[in-house]
Amino acid sequence: MVHKALVQTLLLVSTLVLAIAAGAACDSSQPTQTPTSRYVVKGGEVYDSKTDLTWQRCSFGQQWKADNGCVGVIRQMTWSDAIAKASGHWRLPTKDELSTLISPTCKDPAINEAAFPDMELLKLWYWTSSENGATAWYVAFGGGTVRSGGPTDLDSVRLVRRGK
Repeated sequence: MVHKALVQTLLLVSTLVLAIAAGAACDSSQPTQTPTSRYVVKGGEVYDSKTDLTWQRCSFGQQWKADNGCVGVIRQMTWSDAIAKASGHWRLPTKDELSTLISPTCKDPAINEAAFPDMELLKLWYWTSSENGATAWYVAFGGGTVRSGGPTDLDSVRLVRRGK
């Protein structure tokens, strides 16, 4: 009985590792709504020429390293902690702003991975600054949906600023 449980656990872990290593599953028969050509990537920042927004390339807790991509551990936090991460011109995006990064023809993650690499499969929910009554909106980049969650939920953060 213990042996069977161990084998099942190892199979689950193997499947997760393969899914993470494989990257996004995209429908190549559909045109992408977030083509790489719309982004100007400069080190740890991504300027979106369509929306006039500059994004931090890595999730909060990670840092951009030129030869290694986003390194470090994605930090998850409550909504109020996410709001508090605003610094200088950087702020938490609105629901509509963060939704512009959704790549609806992809999933796990549903985002342009060339511009926004190294997203962890188990941490694909990102807070927005938009409230929804007693809850707050977040973007679920696993499947590319927008939902609302409790402000004490632990989700990821990607900061933004207006302009270049």
